[in-house]
Amino acid sequence: MRKALVSAALVALLALIADVRRPAAQFAPFWPAAPQQLPPATAPAADNVEQTRTAPHRSSTAPRKHKVVRPPPNQLKLATKNGYERVSDLVNFPKFFPGLGIILVKPDTLPLGPFLCFDRRDRLIATVYMVPNKDIDDHKSLEGAGSARPVDHVSIYFNPGHPGVDVPHYHLVLWHVTRKQEARVAK
Repeated sequence: MRKALVSAALVALLALIADVRRPAAQFAPFWPAAPQQLPPATAPAADNVEQTRTAPHRSSTAPRKHKVVRPPPNQLKLATKNGYERVSDLVNFPKFFPGLGIILVKPDTLPLGPFLCFDRRDRLIATVYMVPNKDIDDHKSLEGAGSARPVDHVSIYFNPGHPGVDVPHYHLVLWHVTRKQEARVAK
């Protein structure tokens, strides 16, 4: 009976978190529509430059027009500007945790979160909610902030406690990358 209640509570929590309302963590879109939102470009890599001719000349000295493709904004820096802090700066926790990567949270949202997980190249790969067992046992209603990125798949697993959330709880992981891309944070 208890397992059925826990399962029902986790399904209900997932339904709450998968809400389509605007998320609390306001990240810039992955590819901003307005050019003024992009960071200034320095020297782009050679594979990011598209060269086109401006005139149909046959001369090899014809002027070329370069189209510069700028990288998307750094999601980790945007999160820190929006009040998120590294868990490793708040409690005794590794800077890079295998399986979840670099983890950030707003301290006032503990223990639930959301916790934002980044790979080594500062790309947002997952959003994690840590739901204490007591909240599930007490049939507490929970609301998550949602996610700023599309969700590819969801993982739910038990954790007996760790620094920052030292009570038994469940991790509800909203993956923004494919199962294959999860390997970015495996080591």
